[in-house]
Order: sequence, then C-alpha cells, then structure tokens
Amino acid sequence: MKTRDKIIQASIELFNEHGERNVTTNHIAAHLGISPGNLYYHFRNKEDIILSIYEEYARNLLLETFPQVSPDVAPLDAIILYMDAVFQAMSKFRFFYANLPVLLSKNPLLREKYVEVQKSISERVSDMMISLREADMIKFDDEELPDLVAILRLVNTFWLSFYQTQTMETDIESTVFYEGVLKILSIIRPYTTEKALPEFLKAREMYLERHNEARLAG
Repeated sequence: MKTRDKIIQASIELFNEHGERNVTTNHIAAHLGISPGNLYYHFRNKEDIILSIYEEYARNLLLETFPQVSPDVAPLDAIILYMDAVFQAMSKFRFFYANLPVLLSKNPLLREKYVEVQKSISERVSDMMISLREADMIKFDDEELPDLVAILRLVNTFWLSFYQTQTMETDIESTVFYEGVLKILSIIRPYTTEKALPEFLKAREMYLERHNEARLAG
C-alpha cells in the first residue's frame, strides 16, 4: 500500500477511535511511524486528509455499493441494499457523521463536494421510492415524495449523531446501525400496500434478528 493510502486508512481508524478533533497530523504520523514531513509531502493539513477521506467515501457509496434501480433488482431489495450500503458507510466513516456540521463549516471545498454528492443521492433515493410505487409496494402522492426522501435521508445522515446524544455510551456497536435501519423501515411502514406487507414484515424481521444477534454477540 502506498504511503498516501496508508495515511488515509490510519486517519480513518484514529478519527473513528478518538474523534477527529482529538487527532492531529502528528498523531497520525506517529501512528504510522513516519515523520510529519513525510505526511505533509502527501497532505497539506488535516483538512486535506479529511477531504480525501470524503472522496473515498463518496466513491465507495455512489460507485461501488449504491444499488441502481433496474429490472434485475426487485424494488424492496433495492431499498434494503441502499440501507445496507448507507449504514455500512456510516460504520466505516462514523467520525464524519458524528461531527458533520463542524467538519463542513471548517472546509468550504469539502462542503461543496458534500452538497454535490448529496444531490446525487437524493435523486437515487427518489428513483427507488418511485420504483416501489410503480411496483405497487408503497403508496404516496407526488407532492409527498420530496418530504419522504428528505426524512429518509435525515435519519440516515443524523441517526448516529442523535444516538450519541441519547446515551452515555461512547462505543458505536453494530446494533446501533441496525437500529437505524429499523427506524427507516418504521418510516416506510405506513406507506406500504397490503400486497407488499408480508415482504416488508419479512425484511423487518430479518433486521430485528441481525440486531438481536449483534447485541448478544456484543
């Protein structure tokens, strides 16, 4: 692995473990056993590292794991794959979600890239919701779609921050992410058609089992 990639991966690890605000470039260099000058050869400062991390996150979510709406993927499967992709990304880059407003305010270029990516995600979520409606799995009026998409993305984006304000626990276990998925399913449930209800409940039961298994394992 190239030094630049090692710096990115080490930074993600340290930011997740200690919190971004508590980690300096010197900490990252010491963790890797390299000189600060070597680190600065690849990155100008910590904000530059965070920007590169976000670019990896966006590439991972949009190009590699975000499901595409297509005839080959059942609509409900698409949204389940979407939730898995989002919460897996949250797990890997959890420091970013835990301190999102501050990170964006400190780095205008990061904010610009973030807004651009979020527009693309909104479009894809809208496409998935429309595909669910066309498959007669959920029902909503056209004017409800923007708010429905916004609420779904609101939970995805800020569930981790919300959770951390509601408990004295500092560790983020996998159960937290499964709880987030279950919240998303609770939002969708009132829109679910009678035809799709059995499949919807099966999906919910699957995540409940995953949550309980993770809790017992922890």
